[in-house]
Amino acid sequence: MNTTIYLCDDDPDSIFTAVYDAWASRKGHSHVRLQMNRAVTMELFCDYITVVPDAAKAESVSRSIREKISPKAWHMVYRAAMSPEDSRADDIYRFLVGGFYYGARVVDMLTEPAVRRIQELNRNIANETHYHKEFLRFDATIEGVLFARIRPKGNILSMLTPHFADRLSGENFLILDVGRQLAAIHPAGKEWYLTALSREQAEVLLSRKPDEYRELWKTFYDTISIKERKNPLLQRNHMPLWYREFMTEFL
Repeated sequence: MNTTIYLCDDDPDSIFTAVYDAWASRKGHSHVRLQMNRAVTMELFCDYITVVPDAAKAESVSRSIREKISPKAWHMVYRAAMSPEDSRADDIYRFLVGGFYYGARVVDMLTEPAVRRIQELNRNIANETHYHKEFLRFDATIEGVLFARIRPKGNILSMLTPHFADRLSGENFLILDVGRQLAAIHPAGKEWYLTALSREQAEVLLSRKPDEYRELWKTFYDTISIKERKNPLLQRNHMPLWYREFMTEFL
């Protein structure tokens, strides 16, 4: 019997829809595989099905994970879906095979490769979100809107934004994921939301001039630094180079 490969996009709805379709096919778990569209390499003796995202199917999978496994398992799977790893869709599927069999205790079954893999993806995306909470920098626009840019490896914007929405609830702010052209918009005193931008809209945001406080901050940063205590290697350990692209003090 040929292996059927379900091709899905990067977003969680597409991945969860692929899980639904692969499971509902009843071809047998050993005869199906989930793969990201961007990472597709055609293989012999395989059938390929392109998944069309379906919000109802995705919600059905999410609900089943919460009710039949546990809310903790759902949070782990959701974070894993935000990982940049090309294997994540199939990793999630293999985890759920065990999850629906063993129930809530599956999250602690670290001897299972599928569980260890989801734990790893979950940990990596949680760490990246945590680091961006520390390293994200806002500028203030003429219109009084706080604006920040990031280029994360994982699709962390939906997990990062609540942190700033809680602390800056009275501010208008926008966080742009440059690589994905995805923006989190928070109107002052209201709920935040995500929106996909066109290439032209993203370029307009990126072309804006920095605010007057950027040079002041850079001067302050240089002034308080102690030349004799500079340790670039230690600094890179605590603040890797790829986080610094949009950090004010390094621009």
